[in-house]
Order: sequence, then C-alpha cells, then structure tokens
Amino acid sequence: MKKIAYIEDNIVPQMFTTAIEAYKFSHRSTLRSKGFDQLETFGLLWGYSIPAKGTLPAKVIATMATVETSAVRHNEWVAPNFDSLRSKKEFFEHYWPNIELVGTFHSHPYKNLSEVNDNKGWKASEGDQEFWPHFHEEVAPEQPLLAHLIVTVANLEKTGWAIPDRLKGSESSKGYVLSAKSIKLWLRSYASSILEQENGITYEYSDDMGLEIPSLERRFL
Repeated sequence: MKKIAYIEDNIVPQMFTTAIEAYKFSHRSTLRSKGFDQLETFGLLWGYSIPAKGTLPAKVIATMATVETSAVRHNEWVAPNFDSLRSKKEFFEHYWPNIELVGTFHSHPYKNLSEVNDNKGWKASEGDQEFWPHFHEEVAPEQPLLAHLIVTVANLEKTGWAIPDRLKGSESSKGYVLSAKSIKLWLRSYASSILEQENGITYEYSDDMGLEIPSLERRFL
C-alpha cells in the first residue's frame, strides 16, 4: 500500500538552509585548517505516524527536524554517528514523549544542473537504499514505517527565483523542485519499513512514499 509523508511548514526552511550551508560555504575544523564546501549533511525527522486504515494509506507526519553536527561529511557521502542518533532518540523519549523519530533527511550536492540531470541526482543512490533499512533496524527497530528525504543541491549558471513545482512524470507525487537565486533544489521522498517473514523480521527500502508539503507553494508565492 502507498505511504505518504506530510512535512510541516517549519521543517522546510531548516532542511533547505542546512543543505545550502553545507554546499555553499567552507567548513573548517579550526580557523587555520583547510575548508571544504559542497558537502553532504544529515538530519533526523520527528513527529508521529498514523497506520493504514482500510483504503487510507499509512502516513508519516514530520513536525520537527534536527541536524547531526557530529556526522562526518564528504562530497559524496555522509556518515552520522549512531551513538548520537540513539542519544537524541532517548532524549526525546524522556522529555518530548508526544513526538517520535519518524525519519531522516540528507543532501546530495552537485556542481551544476547538467551533473544533476546526468546522474538523476535527486534519486536515491545504492548506498542510500542499503543505509536506510540499516538505520531503521539499528536506531528505530520498533517503528513500522520511516520516511527518508533527499535534498539535492546544485549551482545555477543564471540567477533567478522559481516557485516550487512537482517533479515530472511518475515521480510527481514524490517530490518537488525549485530555484532560489543561484541554487536549485530538489526534494524527494523514500521509505523504510518492517517486513515480517516466516524466519523473522527484516527491514526493507521502498520507493512508494508520496510527499506532501501543503504550505510549500503558497510560501513561495
């Protein structure tokens, strides 16, 4: 059955600006050390889930996001600290029991629009597809469903602003694309879920997560 991720308005600027910061600005460990830009970044989504009911799909509602500042960032990958992930989850369970861990987001940086189009950079990599079930099992094994978002970032040759639009074709219900001055952004959704089998429980990646951000187009008008 299809699944839908609903992203509340306040999360969107945090995801976009976090991805842009890691992409556009130099990051150093000290003032004199060499800086790096066009890096990936990683964060967690918090909120609540609604299971499927009859013909209604399962829903993940994300109401808050946190950024993993301890993640090791690279131009082609990002490696979060699993001890940090578990620590945050435990912290939320004790002090904000009204919300729970419902997913992740991370960025895909590309040099330009041509590179994104050539690589379909808004889509999940093989590494993403392997990581999400592993993350699910290691950090939130009790959750039946998690949403995973990719924020793809690339430079534009010409500056301009464009209101968000849906991705094209079969991906239209799973993501958005917009231009913000010299940066172009894509947002794409995926899922991981528990799969019960005769020999036990496994966790699987799936590409059937719809994405709804009701405020996004109105926000940029």
